[in-house]
Amino acid sequence: MNLDEIRAHIDRIDTQMKSLFLERMECAGQVAETKARMGSDSVFVPERELAIIEKRAADIDASLYDEYVVFIRHLMSVSRRYQYGILTELQDKTLKAELDAAGLNEQAEHTQVKIGFTCEKETSDLNLFLNMAKLNRISIVELQLHTENEIQKAELLLEGNIKEAAMRQFLCQTAKESEDFRIMELR
Repeated sequence: MNLDEIRAHIDRIDTQMKSLFLERMECAGQVAETKARMGSDSVFVPERELAIIEKRAADIDASLYDEYVVFIRHLMSVSRRYQYGILTELQDKTLKAELDAAGLNEQAEHTQVKIGFTCEKETSDLNLFLNMAKLNRISIVELQLHTENEIQKAELLLEGNIKEAAMRQFLCQTAKESEDFRIMELR
């Protein structure tokens, strides 16, 4: 095949993937709605996701294994993002608890939110959190990262207001999927 034929073939594959993606997201929405009815707040179950990734990647050739795992992990993260967007009661509950713990009032005037969290260096998902900020159209004004005893300690200064839907969705997902999450400041 020449380059144009290869690109046309990729276009056909992308069209097929689009319909499967939309179907997958519809299922993710149904999962979120079911969890909302059940009062569940366990969108992220790391052990389940790891088992799914291991099962689906078991027959992938070593030359593409890492790329496939990254693809699946990102797809799962996007799916969870979508679910957190539907679960507004979970957002409210999570953010209220974090704001109360920090002694902050979401009604206070602010245009930036400073957060902190930790990740184990070996299994760090820092890249997924940064990507989720981008997908939620949240600008990261400042990022500080310090690694101590194999633990990554991250602080992010985010552009935006905690009342904005995308910010709430991002903060809820980060709170639920990271360790030691905290809202540090509203500026």
